[in-house]
Amino acid sequence: MARGRLGAAWPTTAQRRGGRLRVLGRRRAILPRLHRRAEHRRGRGVIRTRDRHPVPPWATVGVLAVTGVLAALQGTLLLPLVSQLPEIYGVGTVGASWIITATMLAGALATPIVSRLADMYGKRRLVVLALGVLLVGSVLLALTEDYVVALVGRTLQGVTASVLPVSMSILKDVLPPERVGSGIALVSATLGIGSAVGLPLAGLLYGSLGYSSLFWLVSGFAGLLALAAWWLLPRGESAGEKERFDWVGAALLAMGLVPLLLVLSQGNTWGWGSATTLSFLVAAVVAFAVWVPWELRTHEPVIDLRLTARRPVLLTNIASMIIALGLLSNLLLASLQFGSPAETEAGLGLTAGQTGLAMALPAAVFVVAAPMLGLLLRRYGGRLVLLAGSLTMAVAYSLRVVLDDSVVHVVLGSVLIGAGSTLAMAAMPMIIMSAVPRRHTASANGVNSLCRMIGTSASTAALAALTTATAVVVAGHEVPTPTTIHITCWVLAGAGLAATVLVWFIPRDHEHVERDAVPASSSTAVPLTGAIICFPFAPTTTGIPRKRVRSR
Repeated sequence: MARGRLGAAWPTTAQRRGGRLRVLGRRRAILPRLHRRAEHRRGRGVIRTRDRHPVPPWATVGVLAVTGVLAALQGTLLLPLVSQLPEIYGVGTVGASWIITATMLAGALATPIVSRLADMYGKRRLVVLALGVLLVGSVLLALTEDYVVALVGRTLQGVTASVLPVSMSILKDVLPPERVGSGIALVSATLGIGSAVGLPLAGLLYGSLGYSSLFWLVSGFAGLLALAAWWLLPRGESAGEKERFDWVGAALLAMGLVPLLLVLSQGNTWGWGSATTLSFLVAAVVAFAVWVPWELRTHEPVIDLRLTARRPVLLTNIASMIIALGLLSNLLLASLQFGSPAETEAGLGLTAGQTGLAMALPAAVFVVAAPMLGLLLRRYGGRLVLLAGSLTMAVAYSLRVVLDDSVVHVVLGSVLIGAGSTLAMAAMPMIIMSAVPRRHTASANGVNSLCRMIGTSASTAALAALTTATAVVVAGHEVPTPTTIHITCWVLAGAGLAATVLVWFIPRDHEHVERDAVPASSSTAVPLTGAIICFPFAPTTTGIPRKRVRSR
């Protein structure tokens, strides 16, 4: 029987008539139409997916990394303009705060839902869909300054936060094992990069090109990235199209998350002991009390609580919530000190441009450290790297108490904290994905991202309350004092130590995952498993021995 260039046999007449095989070209092997799986050509650095074009790994990682930066940017893009938002939209201070709150709520609600849908219906589809939603929301914000439309646009922008956990799962699927750590480290670093870049970028664009330029820039990148994601990301399989999404569980989860996050974001305005705050807290507790039994009884829950209760996953999620307290606080403290007038006791009197340059240094740490983090993760594992990250943050926040009297000292303290947070952010997805079956990696990462969002929201609320209690008013603006900086740093240093203790109790053998929990039909299963069964002849370049299968 004649053979093709890659060693696969030409089909017989019966096979051609049966329509089960197709000729893909004179220079390519004959492969089954319905059973092609993703194939890693690791030796040549090429990822062959079910699409017709080979994709180099750096292209996949690059698209996901830039997407992560754009997603993280939405959380801090408008923070420097909070004082200008009432004038832009013609509303009061409370109304303007909802422009920020809407994005946070949308991100927290969308993350577990989109992550679960990605596991079920394909990860590339959901990444492209989230970028399309970001594009629509950004265009709405750029075209009009109507307050209601702005709330809708900011809500749509917040959905993009769900891209990060899905990106981690894609990297786990497509990269060789020796490159997974570096890829996840780089994409994890985008959370810090986007957050750090958003603070100075907003001030620079708003002062030079106007308010709408912020959203035209975002919409342009969103459109380009949506096209790049559709073309470069692996299509994979729809792992759970026959499954049914748990819409009741998603609704109950939303009924619990919305009042909880509203309390965290609006507690300073409503008053922490007010009837409104207490009513929302009671509503959140009741919703979660109904949601937990429902998820335990549901065959296909939106969040698998039994997986979440596994010791490595549970401890990592709690630690991530505590570590998240210091992620955004580091950037907010530094920007407050840089932008405060030099006449004040804690201010350094930098302009918007100078603040942008100073804030760029902590962001550069995330990029520079990513390749080294891959080596650390591969050599020592996620547990030890997370342990080092949380301990580094605790020590760095302690040093930050004395590193507050000059621009160089503040930048140095921020860089040290950024180094610790980079270690922690890169290690958490590795621990989570190694402790759950592959078909649940996106949803498990989504829960971890949700925990980080809750921790970040809590830290922002606590910092605002502390600033209000200890700051001084200069020209109508609250300016932090040394007391504000020192109390915040000591509290966050204690949080870092608490996270270190939790991480210490994560089992050392958490990488073990039951193989039986990973079905061969899953989109994240070993890509060439089906090839041995379905291919009449396996190409020799895959490293799998040829195996003849009698045709029907």
